Amino acid sequence: MKRRSVPFLLLALFQSVFVLILKKHKSANTWVLFFSNIGMAFIFEYIVLNLFQAYTYKPTVLKKRYFDNIFGAILSQGLYIPVSSTFITIFNMKWTWKVGFTIFFYCIERLFIFLKIYHINWWRPIYTVILLPIYYGLSDVLYKGLQQQKIITRTLATYLTIMVIETNIMFVLAYLDMIRFRIGKKQSIRLHFMIAPLYSLVMSCVSTFLAKEKGMTIRIIHLFIYKIINSILLKLGILTVNRRLQKWTLLWYSFMVFSSRSIYRRIFRLDLH
Repeated sequence: MKRRSVPFLLLALFQSVFVLILKKHKSANTWVLFFSNIGMAFIFEYIVLNLFQAYTYKPTVLKKRYFDNIFGAILSQGLYIPVSSTFITIFNMKWTWKVGFTIFFYCIERLFIFLKIYHINWWRPIYTVILLPIYYGLSDVLYKGLQQQKIITRTLATYLTIMVIETNIMFVLAYLDMIRFRIGKKQSIRLHFMIAPLYSLVMSCVSTFLAKEKGMTIRIIHLFIYKIINSILLKLGILTVNRRLQKWTLLWYSFMVFSSRSIYRRIFRLDLH
């Protein structure tokens, strides 16, 4: 383990305590809210990091430098922040707790800058102080909607959860050099991470729309849509797929098709028999 990795992993271990507490909570919407919070954080990170390069993470966990940066973002927006927001919301904690967690993450951000494992470009730590309470408030609103079984809230939660799964799959495939996105002759790993999340956002919309429909016929249609969209992207040269992955693409598509339906049924609590 490299020295720079230690603070990231220690913070992950600290957050795992809250995960264990959440695991014991009996609310049916706990994990739905957790994945929804991750989804909201991922969208935020896509804008400020992938598109506008607000900061750079340096956890030195992965050998590929830009992937290491994105992995740091996944730790931050896929674990640290969503765990705290879910914990605060589920246990109906007051604003004093929200302020406390905000100050905690502000101090962590300052510490990581001091340790040179996190570099800021145009971002400023004060933005964290301003935006985190808003994020915590959105988590509360989302949970209230889930508890009241509002269709729009459950649909949003379905979309965010599907998007989280799709995004993580895309990250793994890219790290294994199985896929790359590009525009024309322009090809770079930064450009890939500007396009790949956008692909996940769009495909998750398609999956959410089709997930509510019953029957194997609609699953097959969903598979064909995946195949058609990816074929178009391949034809245009926007997407490249490694030959090793080509024979497994049906498995990739099938996983997303059937997991999307499963997520929809879980969130809408449909009869699973």
